[in-house]
Amino acid sequence: MIELRDLVKTYQKAKEPPVKAIDHVSLTIAQGELVAILGPSGSGKSTLMNVMGLLDRPDSGEYLLNGRAVQALSEDELARVRNRVIGFVFQSYHLMPRTTALENVQLPLLYADRADYQVRSEAALAAVGLSDRKSHFAEELSGGQQQRVAIARAIVNEPSVLLADEPTGNLDSVAAGEIIELFKAQNAKGTTVVLITHDRDVAQQASRIIRIRDGAVEEVQ
Repeated sequence: MIELRDLVKTYQKAKEPPVKAIDHVSLTIAQGELVAILGPSGSGKSTLMNVMGLLDRPDSGEYLLNGRAVQALSEDELARVRNRVIGFVFQSYHLMPRTTALENVQLPLLYADRADYQVRSEAALAAVGLSDRKSHFAEELSGGQQQRVAIARAIVNEPSVLLADEPTGNLDSVAAGEIIELFKAQNAKGTTVVLITHDRDVAQQASRIIRIRDGAVEEVQ
């Protein structure tokens, strides 16, 4: 599903030495896996997720997604792949606050010009247990509920890959546990799930842990 070959990503700030956020990373994530990428703040794990999610390009190396080299695709081609293949969940939810839960979930379908957006968005909210909150504005929901809406939005197009960047970082332990169970449920349906986290307890819920430090893979368990 995901194969990274010797990827490098360097950031350069004015009057500062360059920083290798990704330092010759090679790894493979198979279809249907539930993998955690574990590392401390500044380890490069979020940059790695951005590259895997086609939100950023590596400086060098090769990225194969479903056997297709994607690092050289045009911006329009990358946008189409993101919309159809990859779902994203972020720590800060990234919901539109004065828009209902249902409308937030519908956004990827509208971008994809899906005629069945109403049925699919309601089904996605049902899958995360929020059918009774579909008419609530995002700002009226708890943190755990907002993250559920974000997950519903991420899965509404039935992506092959679900990338989650610190998805429990803003949640208490109870809500965090519920969110992890939702990821496990999606994985049980065949979705490849990659959890980006600094939390060892979250990482232990995955079937495999990839430890990253200073932009490089330190250990694979």
